Amino acid sequence: MFAAATLLVGTLGAAFAIAFRLGLRGGFIALLGEDDVLAAFGRMPLALRVVLPTLGGAAAGLVTALASRRPGYGVGEVLEAVTVGRGQLSLSACVWKSASSFLAIVTGGSLGREGSIVQFGAGVGSEVGRRLGLTANHGRALVAVGTGAGFAAAYNTPIAAVLFVIEVVLGVATLDVVLPVVVGVVVATGLTRATLGGGPIYGARDFAIVSSRELLAHLALGLAAGVLGPAFLAAIARGERLFMAAARPRAARGALGGLGVGLLACALPGVTGNGFEAIHHILDARFAAGMLALLLLGKSAATVSSVGSGSPGGVFTPTLFLGAALGGLVGRAALALPAVFGAAVAPGGYALVGMAALTAATTHAPVMACVLVFELSGDYAIVLPLLLATAVATWVARQLRPASVYTDELRRRGVAWEGSVAERLARAVRARDILELDPPTVSADAPVESALALLESGRGRRVYVLDGSTIRAIDLNAARELRSEAARGAIDGRTAGSCASAVPVARVEDTLFELNEKLWNVDFGEIPVSAPTDASKVLGVVTRRALLGAFDRELLQRDLLLTRVVWSEGGREGVDYLELPVGQRVEAIAPPAHLLGTRANVGTLRERYRVTVVAVQQSINGQPGWRDPEDSTALHRGDRLLVIGESARIHALRGEVP
Repeated sequence: MFAAATLLVGTLGAAFAIAFRLGLRGGFIALLGEDDVLAAFGRMPLALRVVLPTLGGAAAGLVTALASRRPGYGVGEVLEAVTVGRGQLSLSACVWKSASSFLAIVTGGSLGREGSIVQFGAGVGSEVGRRLGLTANHGRALVAVGTGAGFAAAYNTPIAAVLFVIEVVLGVATLDVVLPVVVGVVVATGLTRATLGGGPIYGARDFAIVSSRELLAHLALGLAAGVLGPAFLAAIARGERLFMAAARPRAARGALGGLGVGLLACALPGVTGNGFEAIHHILDARFAAGMLALLLLGKSAATVSSVGSGSPGGVFTPTLFLGAALGGLVGRAALALPAVFGAAVAPGGYALVGMAALTAATTHAPVMACVLVFELSGDYAIVLPLLLATAVATWVARQLRPASVYTDELRRRGVAWEGSVAERLARAVRARDILELDPPTVSADAPVESALALLESGRGRRVYVLDGSTIRAIDLNAARELRSEAARGAIDGRTAGSCASAVPVARVEDTLFELNEKLWNVDFGEIPVSAPTDASKVLGVVTRRALLGAFDRELLQRDLLLTRVVWSEGGREGVDYLELPVGQRVEAIAPPAHLLGTRANVGTLRERYRVTVVAVQQSINGQPGWRDPEDSTALHRGDRLLVIGESARIHALRGEVP
């Protein structure tokens, strides 16, 4: 089933990419009279250059507001879904973002098309995994497949698409994900080339370095890209804050962003769109150094205006534009020094290297950036300067700004991305998720006998003593000593506060790593968690047992000790980790073929398979929702059963061999 799902996701991802690219071409022709954005804006009256992006930005903001969706580049959400979100993305949200992005791009917004294409591919992967009731690991893999398929279809670069998933999305190469990604990328690339044509999208190039001394110029280009990349990301973050302060309604922010692009287009029409045509001109060395410098500044400002105002879309292609302009400038400088670098320097070759270098500086993925530019141009002769410039650019950029363009987006949403995949998973679980509420507490001035009575009642292994400023504890070891002293009358009149000891205290936002460190040297395996607004109040406790269960659930993905339950009520959403009976697991599965067309009979399934159906997911008013099995209708393909039971029994219900 997973193999068929992989082929399906690759096909659907490519189909959307083809439709989106053809739709943009048709939209440009309908609105601008041709699909060459640079030429069309160059001939457009100045007033229309301002009005069209303004209206497009407003429309994009309105669509986003109506759908109540979060603005952003799109790929950051994919990273979160693949690594810490169990492969869960909303396909409807991806569709709304794609519509918003389409409106902004087709009216001249400085955005790339890849953001929507990649996110839709990922959304399709998530939806297919959900509909087929696949495991969380398979769901994650399908999101990665859709991501790679979308990237490959957007740029016609299959190898770079696989590397994008490995370097940017996963951060690690695992065969169980890489192999299906390769299959999906092959399917997507084949369909795209059959429909839209093959070959490098920027045309085949044949640049070469004429002197080994040119490597020094490419080294300088890598250094410059390493500085420009973080500065560009900082400008986008600053722009988002400024636009948020300037206008709250998303439509108004979108209009302001479009207005900024339109005003820039009055002097520099080349800053509109994703920059595809302008990159061609830069590679052909049609722009002088002064124009390249203006385009570098103007395109940066236009992209900040579009992205910062909240228009969903990609920043990948605008980054390629900026890299080409930067590389073209360095190439022009090298050409002006024939005594050093030779008289046959090709500025277009530097533009290609600049595209890779700035991409590496913003994504922190140098290998992907190298291969991408090679596939975009078909020019292998510049591989040495490509490797040099991308490595230098990545190193410099990471020193100046550790987060990449995508992880920076996650960081602003409070999602940690440092370390390995296992570390990210562990950081995604907080103390609040595995909290045990209502631990025994006494005030510091209470008689110590009251604390001992609580311990003897079996309510816990510790009693927490509160004095209004700190949290201390009396545990079972201390209780035995106090009872011994009580037999001699040595504790008469003593208070709980005088007998309590200091203990490590966790915060509700502490991750599994931080909790593990605090629990390491603690007797009786639990630590108190303080309230967010009052560090002297105990909100609950985290036990070593709950910690081990969370590690088992998140890192091993076993669902054998704990299961993760996400709930929504009254507009609020929360996460609970519940302990399962020994040998049991919870899983959402597709209904087996023999149950299709019938209702889920809880009693019959329990008697036959010894599993319990907890809920049935079926379409409710066009939207999937969970129902009580007693209220469900006849089962159809696409429905899901939430069941609890032994693994072998669940496999038997599925019709699989355990």
